[in-house]
Amino acid sequence: MGWSGSFLRIGNDIASRPAQLLSVKALERQVHRGHDERRDSSGCGWKQNKERIVSVAWRIAGLLLAFLSVLPAGCSTPYLSDTYATSTPKLEPFDASELARSPVAVLPFVSPDSLQGFSPTLSQALSAALIEVAPPIREISTDQTLNLLTDQGLATEYTDLRSGFARNGILERQRLQRIGAELGSRYVLLPGLAQFEESILDKFEVAGWKFIRNRVTTLRLWLQLWDTQNGHIVWESSGEITVATVFLSPKQTVALEETAKKLFVRMIQDELIGSKTQIKTSEQQ
Repeated sequence: MGWSGSFLRIGNDIASRPAQLLSVKALERQVHRGHDERRDSSGCGWKQNKERIVSVAWRIAGLLLAFLSVLPAGCSTPYLSDTYATSTPKLEPFDASELARSPVAVLPFVSPDSLQGFSPTLSQALSAALIEVAPPIREISTDQTLNLLTDQGLATEYTDLRSGFARNGILERQRLQRIGAELGSRYVLLPGLAQFEESILDKFEVAGWKFIRNRVTTLRLWLQLWDTQNGHIVWESSGEITVATVFLSPKQTVALEETAKKLFVRMIQDELIGSKTQIKTSEQQ
């Protein structure tokens, strides 16, 4: 009986193990199924939240696009500009009011080789600024100055004058006197372009799409007023303007002529005609 009872218990134990194994596997399957359901439900929640976020972002982008798209029709593109100008004191006994009575000859721009293509635009901006300041300054424009020098046979004289300036920053006195006499102008204005840079800054982006971008333009200019009778620099000034413009398309450009004119007006009105020697202003439009 002892041996038979032991074999019976062992047989019953072995017979019961498959059922236990099946029950354990079933339990594991239930646990895994619960994890999968929770994972799926959390995934769906995240997808729904993501869809809501993207939907709201697109609505905001649509409103911004609608707002900005009407600006060209009703007003100019919004921009922020910061202008800085400084100058040397005017050489005594120079009187700025003389510039309103006798014409000033404007020479071509001095600029780096890579920026010489901007000279015609900047010359127009300078002419517009000379008219806009109060009192207006009479000028012999750059084109007129070059034509008069050619007609008087002074093209070579002028070339040598500019070559000397490139070497030492001085307009040679004798050549300057002859040019001033032939032009009938005591004063000549020598403008220069020191820097022109543009960069793009992204301000609003949704799903890889850039909706609002800023074009940041930096322009640095300088001016020198020379007395052709004695070969002295009467006055010189340098200025910088930085303009941040909102634009919706890469085809939109910053009006360089308008930007340069704004800076020239600041330099001439406050630094040459007025008595200020340094000014810094910021404005938003």
